[in-house]
Amino acid sequence: MGYRDELESLGVNVDEGIDRVMGDEAFYETMLGIFVDTVNENKINLEDFAKDNVEDLIGQVHMMKGMTGNLSITPLFNGYMEVLGLLRDGKPKEAGVAMEKVLPVQEKIVECIKNHGA
Repeated sequence: MGYRDELESLGVNVDEGIDRVMGDEAFYETMLGIFVDTVNENKINLEDFAKDNVEDLIGQVHMMKGMTGNLSITPLFNGYMEVLGLLRDGKPKEAGVAMEKVLPVQEKIVECIKNHGA
């Protein structure tokens, strides 16, 4: 199975993502690699949802929401939207529960991207 098929099986809308970068598939693959780097460099830890000040966490989640939206990584975008909404509503505990659901999906998508060398 190629990277496109595998990503699509994980809920990523690859065609839409490629369209978002003006049809440049090589650039899309580069952006997927940058996404993996961003995930690795900006770890969102579940412990962060128990802190009193979640402003930095809101910034991290907002950045990931934007990146996943731009790349049409739909399951992560939807998950980050939910987490962000809960954080902004002052519900960090509930946001942490939602984030627990996002992380395994993110891990599978990141592994797929890494396995295919993007």
